[in-house]
Amino acid sequence: MTERNPTITAQPTDLSKGKIDTRSQILAATEAIMLDEGYAGVSSRKVATRAGLNSKLLHYYFKNMDELFIAAFQRREDFHLGQFASAIASSTPLHDIWMLNVDAASSKLYLEFNALACHRPAVREVISKSNGRDRITMAAALQTVFERYGISTTQYPPKVMAMTIAGFARAFATDRALGTKDGHQEVLEFVAELLGNLEPEQGKSQTD
Repeated sequence: MTERNPTITAQPTDLSKGKIDTRSQILAATEAIMLDEGYAGVSSRKVATRAGLNSKLLHYYFKNMDELFIAAFQRREDFHLGQFASAIASSTPLHDIWMLNVDAASSKLYLEFNALACHRPAVREVISKSNGRDRITMAAALQTVFERYGISTTQYPPKVMAMTIAGFARAFATDRALGTKDGHQEVLEFVAELLGNLEPEQGKSQTD
C-alpha cells in the first residue's frame, strides 16, 4: 500500500476536458490554486486568470471571497460524497473507504480549507457542520459493513474507527505540507494487514 501524490487530476472537474459551465470553471480554478499555492494564494484576479475569465465576471457569480470559498468547499464535499457512496457499494468497502480518506490531493485540500476556516467565520461554520455530518455518515457506514462481515463492533467501535481514519488523514496531510513522511509507510503497512484480516475474502492489494 502506498500513498497517492497530490495532483490536479484528482479534482472533480478538469479544466482541460470538455465544455463546462462558467461557475464550474471558477470553482475548479479555485481548487487548483489552493493545491498549488495554498488558500492564501487565492485571489479574485488569480482565479479569473486561471479560469480564463474577466475578473468582473467572477464577481457576478460570487459577490465576495467567502461565497467563493464556501462554494468550492461544497463542490468538493459533493464530489467526496459521491466517491464515498461508490466506496461503500464496492466489493471492498473497507479498503476503498480508507484509500478515499488518505487520498493525497483531497486531504491537502481539506487541510487548506480547515486552515482557511480559522480566519473566516462564515467558512468555519460550513466546514464544522460538514465535519459533523461526515463523522455520522462514516460511523453509520462502518456499522453496516461490520455487521455484514460479522466484525465485533465492541472490538472495533464504528465511531472510534471513523475518528481514527479521519485522524490519520489529517496527520498525513499535515506531514505532507511540512515535507515529512516519517512513519507513514509503517502506518500504511499496519493498516493493509488490518484490512486484510477484516476483509479477507474481498481484500486486495492497494497500490497506485
